[in-house]
Amino acid sequence: MSRQELGQEERWQKIRTGGRPYIEIAQIYEAAVAKCVRTTKGGDWTKLDFTDKLVYQLAVEYYELAKKIDPSVANEANQRIKNLETLVPTQEDYFFNKRKIKEGKIPITGGCYDWIGESITVPYKI
Repeated sequence: MSRQELGQEERWQKIRTGGRPYIEIAQIYEAAVAKCVRTTKGGDWTKLDFTDKLVYQLAVEYYELAKKIDPSVANEANQRIKNLETLVPTQEDYFFNKRKIKEGKIPITGGCYDWIGESITVPYKI
C-alpha cells in the first residue's frame, strides 16, 4: 500500500489502531538499511549512499505521520527522528541528485530497496 493510500485511510487507522503501525513500518525501513549495509557494504557505515539515506528519510516521514495521528507515540517518534537526523540526506545530497527529483519527490528504487515502492518528499527547494 502506498503512502498516499495510507493517507486516505489515516482517519480510519487513527480510530482503529493509532500511530503504532506507522512506528513499526518506520522500524522495518530502518532495519532494511541496516541489513543492506551488512550484506552489500560489508557492514561499513561510511559507505552509506544516497538511496540508503532516502530510506531513512522515509522512516522519518512515517515517524512524523505516527505522531500526527497518535500523540501518545510522539515521544518515541521524536526520539527515533532525532537518532536519524545525521543519517538522512542533506540539502547538498539533494542538490547533487536533483535529476532524480520529480514534482518534489524522489522514488526509492534499486538494490536492496526495490520492494519498498514508495517516494519521499524532498524537504528542501532545490
